[in-house]
Amino acid sequence: MPHVSFILFPEFPMLAYALAKEALDIANRTAGETVFTSDTRIPGHVETRASNGALMTPGRGDWDEADKIDLALVICGDSFPRRIPNQFQGFLKAVDAAGGRLGGIETGTLILAKVGHLDGRRAVVHRGTGGDPEERFPAIEISDRAHVLDDRRLTVAGGIAAGTALCAWIADVASPALADEVGRALTTGRSRLVHTAPEEPDQNADPVIADMEARMRAHLADPLSLSDLADGLGLTRKALRGRCVRALGVKPSDHYLNLRLKHGADLLRHTAMPVSQIARESGFETLAGFSRSVRNNLGVSPSAMRKMARAARMVAQYA
Repeated sequence: MPHVSFILFPEFPMLAYALAKEALDIANRTAGETVFTSDTRIPGHVETRASNGALMTPGRGDWDEADKIDLALVICGDSFPRRIPNQFQGFLKAVDAAGGRLGGIETGTLILAKVGHLDGRRAVVHRGTGGDPEERFPAIEISDRAHVLDDRRLTVAGGIAAGTALCAWIADVASPALADEVGRALTTGRSRLVHTAPEEPDQNADPVIADMEARMRAHLADPLSLSDLADGLGLTRKALRGRCVRALGVKPSDHYLNLRLKHGADLLRHTAMPVSQIARESGFETLAGFSRSVRNNLGVSPSAMRKMARAARMVAQYA
């Protein structure tokens, strides 16, 4: 199955990473199986901060298995590296030699250009701070499109275009129909499962946990305390926690927060409701608390999430 390696440089644009990662996740959910896999690597193999301040930990601490990479996607923002690490360059060469595709988003394209991986090709090259790319890289046919996909390269101008660029790649390596569905889901925030088998009744489902979730959903704007939840279900808080972890793999408080954040994200994507009101509808007492929770758990700010949805609708309208 196709594998993507996201390579993140310090101050990388979180919007671009989130859109690209979401495109793969939607594709897998839509197909009803794991069609794409991915990992995240960071030069130096240490934590780094995104453009929005979120701290990202590398999923892999090595440059191994280059021969298993179908797309190595370099994501870099305004903080262009003074030195391009040798081991990272060796990884790109190994991916290329094994037949994988190299990609770049924002100044990630500039990194590919500087190390010679775009020579002789048509590509998007971010201007950076060094003047006109056509003068700096005469061996590259510079494009002013939002993204350019060829047989061995994928170059993307900016964060918003990452979603549509990944859709083009999915169409190329998987199927146009799946790519169309991913694009529609990125636009609307909803996806249709196109290959799912009929669901069998879960004989091991816990009716108490189903009741717990129903109570949570009925009180998203005015969250119940865990004590009230447990009392209403006839359990102690400890017993409820144990059953929830066994059934869902998370604590009741974490599951409740996930439901509230999903509700808030849906409102951000599909309504013009003020963010302060969305915060209240999602059970947060303050706008600051809602914004912080969205950033920490979903990787982008509420305003960025709304802009992503608006941009995706515009792309779909005029594509």
